[in-house]
Amino acid sequence: MKHAAAKKGSSKSSFVQAVLLIVFLVLGYLGYSVLKKGGLTAGLNSFLDTDISDFRSLQSMKEEQKTALQKAFGGFWVYRTTSEDAPVQKEERLELRDNGIIWQVIRWQVVYPDADTAVYYHVRHGYLNPYSIAADEKSVVCEVRTIRQVFIVDGDTCFGKSQVDELWQTRISDSLLIMNRRRYQVYTGELVDFFPEGMIDLIDKLIINDCTHGFGLGQVVREHLQNCYQNNEWTRSCDTNYLQQALSGYFEKAVMEELFSSIPYFPSLPKEVALLLTLRSDGRVILAVTKAKRAQMDHFTQLLYSGVENWPFPRCDAREMPAFHYIVEIPPP
Repeated sequence: MKHAAAKKGSSKSSFVQAVLLIVFLVLGYLGYSVLKKGGLTAGLNSFLDTDISDFRSLQSMKEEQKTALQKAFGGFWVYRTTSEDAPVQKEERLELRDNGIIWQVIRWQVVYPDADTAVYYHVRHGYLNPYSIAADEKSVVCEVRTIRQVFIVDGDTCFGKSQVDELWQTRISDSLLIMNRRRYQVYTGELVDFFPEGMIDLIDKLIINDCTHGFGLGQVVREHLQNCYQNNEWTRSCDTNYLQQALSGYFEKAVMEELFSSIPYFPSLPKEVALLLTLRSDGRVILAVTKAKRAQMDHFTQLLYSGVENWPFPRCDAREMPAFHYIVEIPPP
């Protein structure tokens, strides 16, 4: 692998960086040991309590099964968005080692309505520990801990939240790694070119600045899109066709797809969710749903509705606000 050259600094700065790196490695190893020996972490147990009925069927596998699955999932994998015309393009390079260690570089390229193009990077290091056979009896529910992650947004590098626990649903099918409803293909190029030069090295560097956007690029796209709509008169549109395109092009790619990475284990989901939206003059939408129905929604639907309601749209100057139907297609498991 290619690595970026280290910058020279003072001996004091180097000593502090070395101490912090050792602490980081020790904490990561301790967390890995707890996951391997003790099952679900406290963080994941707390998350599971929010949807108990979905997770009661999970039974921890034997250690030899977990080790075999880690080796089966191991390799160099690539995921790309299928549509070259989509305003949000993603390319993900994922190295899964035989012991479950994860190295990951994700590149987002976003073309905004004002033709401004932005490129964002997300670099992540962690480990994957198979835990249980999923409800479909095909996939494996894996505990995943992100030890450290770094983002590059608008040329600035910042440190994201560390020690993050998630569940990933994973399986091998027809030479594809299917994980979190994404289809990864085997990388066939030169390994020295797998990761962009210097990207992996960022994990070990001392980065002082914490990311103001939390640890998701969806919020970055949302804020940029909102500014775009507010600052450009031509983006004011009451055209419901344009609004549907904005949902499919930006919201689904930047927010909905990422739900399956942050909280991916949903045992049963519909193939689609139908929404009825009314645009407001300030560029927000109102969803036609009663309080009683909202209270009965499952966890995924609540996240979907909340995401749509908080997503920016163009301002509309019409007297009667337009209403339109939109169908969110759920990617297959």
